Amino acid sequence: MMYKALVLMTTLGLTTNAAIANTCESQSATLQAEYKIHTHSANSDKTKLLNLWRQPNVVAHEYPQTRITETWEHVQQRLIKPTRYFDAHNRAIEYQPGESVHGKTETSWSYRNQLFSDSLLASMEPGKTVGEGCERSQTYTLTKGDATWTLIWLPELHIARSFKVLSPSQTVEWTLTKLSFDPAPIDAFFAKRFTYQTTDFADIGDDHTDPFLTKMVHQGFIEKGASGYYNTDGEAIGSSHHH
Repeated sequence: MMYKALVLMTTLGLTTNAAIANTCESQSATLQAEYKIHTHSANSDKTKLLNLWRQPNVVAHEYPQTRITETWEHVQQRLIKPTRYFDAHNRAIEYQPGESVHGKTETSWSYRNQLFSDSLLASMEPGKTVGEGCERSQTYTLTKGDATWTLIWLPELHIARSFKVLSPSQTVEWTLTKLSFDPAPIDAFFAKRFTYQTTDFADIGDDHTDPFLTKMVHQGFIEKGASGYYNTDGEAIGSSHHH
């Protein structure tokens, strides 16, 4: 009788763990996470927002300050298809899966999907773990030069709760301010952008009559010399940059 009870308890425990894992995996696949990014130095004090939107095999980084959204679609589990949406104009620039964007090819799905790549996590020193279930968090630290990085990671959801870079010259702090798993607004977010007028990047040089494309090229939002990677303002930067 005791043996049967032990087997039953063990089975229930495994079932509960599996159910929790399935719930966390489901939540991780479809979510919206809003981050407040505060940068402080002797001469500057700025706060900006970055929204991470996820559906299975597609992720978006929304930059409210510039009204630009970057999306990446995981195609056949190996190729990554980038698209850049200009939300103020209902227009989009589309790249082909695996296509070199400004000399760089997207290869790190975890970086786009999580904002913090698996390779970065692997390079950091793991610390204490607190909480349980989907809310379990783990602290990671890293020293780079004179800067100390501290990341509070939610491993079941594959997102950061907070991230801080402390150096003599400035402090940068990311804080998770909103987390939602409601599929309706997430579906609506992606559906709206899928209605934008889309131009293939390869065709931009052939069209000299589109005022929108001309304006974006002149403003540097579509630039041949950029890297294809963007900062937290949604602005192109000169070299690849993996958090």
